[in-house]
This record gives sequence, C-alpha cells and structure tokens, in this order.
Amino acid sequence: MSQLDPTHFELDRGATSPLSDQLSDELQRRIEGGLLPRDSRLPTTRELAASLGINRGTVQAAYRRLREKGLVEGRVGSGTVVRGAGAPPPPPFRLGEQLSQRAATLPDEPRPVVASPLVADFSRLTPDERFFPFEDFTRTLSETWSQRRDLWQYAPPLGLEELRDEIARRLGEHGIVRASDEILVTSGAQQGLDLLFRTFTDPADLVAMESPTYSGALALARLSEAAILPLEMDENGPDPRPLRGRRTKLVYVMPERQNPTGVTMGESRRVELLEAALSAGAIVVEDGYEEPESGFSPLAAMEPERAVWLGTLSKDLVPGFRIGWIAAARPIVERLARVKQAADFQTPVPLQAAIAAFLRAGSDRKIRAARAAAVTERSSAMGRALRRTLPTVDWWGGEGANPLFWLRLPAGVSGRRVAEAAGARGVAVAAGQDFDPRGEDRPEVRLSASRVERSDIEPGIERLAEAVGEVEMRSNAALSAPVV
Repeated sequence: MSQLDPTHFELDRGATSPLSDQLSDELQRRIEGGLLPRDSRLPTTRELAASLGINRGTVQAAYRRLREKGLVEGRVGSGTVVRGAGAPPPPPFRLGEQLSQRAATLPDEPRPVVASPLVADFSRLTPDERFFPFEDFTRTLSETWSQRRDLWQYAPPLGLEELRDEIARRLGEHGIVRASDEILVTSGAQQGLDLLFRTFTDPADLVAMESPTYSGALALARLSEAAILPLEMDENGPDPRPLRGRRTKLVYVMPERQNPTGVTMGESRRVELLEAALSAGAIVVEDGYEEPESGFSPLAAMEPERAVWLGTLSKDLVPGFRIGWIAAARPIVERLARVKQAADFQTPVPLQAAIAAFLRAGSDRKIRAARAAAVTERSSAMGRALRRTLPTVDWWGGEGANPLFWLRLPAGVSGRRVAEAAGARGVAVAAGQDFDPRGEDRPEVRLSASRVERSDIEPGIERLAEAVGEVEMRSNAALSAPVV
C-alpha cells in the first residue's frame, strides 16, 4: 500500500513552473527527508491524479523526472517504488556498448548517393523479374499449399525430400553426384555460407577468399572473426600460391562468372587450386550462384569428399524466394544440419514443394534461356558503349550472357570516387572497395547488365565516362600539386 498522503500537497496552479515540476520537487523533498522511505510504493498515476485533481499526464511527467534522477524505479507487480535519497541514476543506454565484438566488426557501408532521376542502374546483380511467370508460380504455390496437409508440419531436417531429389538430379547433369541425404536446403545461399562459417571456423581461423570477392561472403567472414587470406584474381581465376604451406579451414571461390570480376576459372587453374586447398587441409566451398556453363568440371565433381557445392535460386531466378542448398559429403551435411536446426529449424515447406514442382517442369530452364538472350544483348551493347566512350579502360567479364563487367580504371583513380561521381550523375555502379577483403579502395568498379534497360545503357555509360574523367583529372591535379 502507498505511504503517500496526497492531502498535504501544495500545488500552485497560478505559478509559472509546470505542475509536473512542482509535484516531482515535492516528492523529492519527501524522499530526501525520509517521509517516503526506501521500497515504499507511490500511488498509481491514475490514483494520484484523481486525488490531486490534475491531469494524469502531469503525474506521469513527475514520475518520469524522479526516475531520471534515480529516486524511484518501476517494479513488476509493485508499480513505482522509492529507491531512496541519493540513489545513483541508472547509466545511460548506449547501444554500441552492448554490441558483441563480432557485430562490431561489421563496418558501416555507405553507398554512393544516386541523383534523381536515375539514368542507369549498373550496380545490382539480380535477375530481371519480368522474365518470371508470376501467375503460373502463384497458382502452383496455391495448389500445393491447399491440397497437401503434410506441408503444414515440420519437414525433414535436411529439407523436403522431393526438392532434394530434384536438386540431386540437376547436379548430376554437371557431374556432381549426390544422394538426396547429401543435400541440405537452406534459406538462400547466404544462410548456407553462414552455416559453413559457424560450423567449421573459430575466431582467427584462416579462410581463403578470392580478391576481389562477393561482399556478402566478406561480411560473414568478418562476423565470424576469421582471418582472411586473399587469393588475387587474374584472367584465369584466383592465384592458389598463398595457400601453400598454410593451414586453412575454408577456401571460398566462384569458378563460374566470379562475382565481381566475371572471370571463369580455367581448367588447369581449377586443378592447381584444388591441389593447394587440399594440401592446406581446407574444405573447398564452391559458390554455384549460376549453373555451370563453361564446360569445365565443377570443383565439387573433381573432389567430392572435401568440396562443397553452394547453390541458390536468388541470383538467376527470384531473390525473394530465399531458397538455397548445400551439397556435400554426408558427414559435412549432417553437421551443417545440426547447426541450422539450432537456428531456424527449416526453410518454409510450402515454398520448397512449389519450387520442386517448378523445377521438375523445367520452367526455370525456359526463364534462364529468355534471360540469357536479353543479357547477351545488353552486355554486347554495354561493351560497345565502353569501347567508344572509355577506350583506355579495359575490363574482365562481359562476354556472351555474362552480365558482369569489372572495369580496371587508370592507376591512382579511386573506384569509390568514381562511384560517387557517377551517382551524382544518376548512374549507379558498385565500387571495387565493396569487394576487397582488406576493405581498401581499389581503382576498379563493377557494372552489371542483368537489370538495366537496353535504352539506358548508352547514356549511362556516357555519364560514367564523364565521372571517370572527372576523378582522373582530380587525381592528376593532386599528384602535380607542389609540395610546400
């Protein structure tokens, strides 16, 4: 019960000071004078407001001032309780101090501001959803959900068997022989990669990655506090020599149309990389974000025991589905499945069933064929525009249906500054720094033809050329400035 007698309050309604301040000052005097001892309960705001004939919000404001001074506190089941005179105020809440060391390793990644209107978006490597048969798939999903009650329950730990069967069949077409119980369905390839880091690395463990490489993989490596060993890229793929003589936990690579460079790893380089990775004791993670089209053997086919295939529907069909998979030797998959179950139990079952039906019907192949034709046309147009407006800049990628162009800018030209200058002109590109394992600025930018409108390519490249010229001029001026 409250020990406060409200009849002895004197509130001056004609005073200039707010009633809430008067009330909090009076309560503070009683607490400091011992009239309200420690652990005594104050009336509820409704009770005190009614007793004093004032607004309830006035009492709430007075109680809030007392809490800020550390004189009272809210307790579950007791309401507002006196802490005592002179009690120290609670420390201010600072979110940064609550962060784990792992989360604190993720830096802010400010993107260049792109002026409006947007002239051309070369920054995103995502499929053009206009090629996807939304109505057909929505119908498949609805029918699957309504007719199969088994999909309303938990799926097997590895994922829906019919989807795993179809994935296994597709992998077999590329020489990757896996049984359905050697496949784990994940919520996108990003979750699959996260599971690999969680399962097989501890802080400071060495993880080898191409340089440059996929920014999402870099974020996970930093979050896991792994030590990153960069494997520098050339026109044939990553240089495997840094792996020799080192104990490495994971080697993460993209042999087909590497993101961001667009380079496809040559056959002899694949053999060299595998030999170096195995001698380093590593598990090789092959990111197959695109189906193999080069004709070269996937690493997962060349080394079935230690190479893991990471697949996804996000990059070539629909990112919003968040369906991916890991195909690996059974002991690896079983370990990964335990970690996944600890985090989220399973990937949505009705979606798995609908995608299984979608893949069985070959619908994805039709989409890929149409998309490849459009990307080939866009890439050709982009190559022509680059050769005309930036004749001194060369690039990797951009051939055939490969949407990626890795522009190698003149020495000393900042990729970050070029991205900013292009953004100011309404053109979005990705700075090379976003893909650098060390987080350093690079004289490179990535362009993607996967979503840009055909009519926007030429004006977009022209404005990009203006941005490159502006940054190069500034760089040259800075270098030629006299030192005083």
